[in-house]
Amino acid sequence: MGAAWKPWPARSRADVEFLLGERTAAERLARRLFRRPLEPCEYAGLAGAPDDARVEIGALRGMLYIEMGAPAAGYRAHYYLRRVGRDVVLLNDGFHIYARELRGRGLGLHVFHRQMQNAAGLGIRRIETVAGRRGGENGYYTWPRFGFDAALPVDIRRVLPPGLENERTVLGLMECEQGRRWWREHGATIRVAFDLAPGSRSQKALSRYVRTKKKIVGAPKTNLENRAAMS
Repeated sequence: MGAAWKPWPARSRADVEFLLGERTAAERLARRLFRRPLEPCEYAGLAGAPDDARVEIGALRGMLYIEMGAPAAGYRAHYYLRRVGRDVVLLNDGFHIYARELRGRGLGLHVFHRQMQNAAGLGIRRIETVAGRRGGENGYYTWPRFGFDAALPVDIRRVLPPGLENERTVLGLMECEQGRRWWREHGATIRVAFDLAPGSRSQKALSRYVRTKKKIVGAPKTNLENRAAMS
């Protein structure tokens, strides 16, 4: 029998490298965003990287770029950091798990939970992403389960069933079983954000979800998860 879900420690031991020829520009951007240089473990933490992952840092169109994965590990992620007004915003531009044996084992939640802790510690205001439902994507449901929120589009609000007709946000739906069932069936691609402020609705939603996962006894851990849990 497997162990219950357990969050990884915040600090990541992933290898960090700079893309060829981009170190100077990337470090300049990091200092501009955070008012100081970043340590390798901080770059890795912003990616939520498992300990055996490889994290590559670069600069693209004035944004700090982070790519994360592992050789033949079966997953890949891309992130951007930029300043919007006075706030630093982290954009999750795509997290894909290609290996079937890694799906459904909590890898996405582990990565995001580690990323969230590190982003909040660095003073980032919010994490944004497109919660997709295209070509088999399940982000439209998964990201809101993790605490991402957005106003419901008008066309969605018009077709809400009795009992949900007054909801105006995705998290409003996700806070009850009826809403989750309805969104799983009828939800659509939507741009969402996770509010990193202490005590935010996003933080509370993630905490509730993590508590439910801790109670679930699942399959044995992958080697990747075992190594990370030991850090």
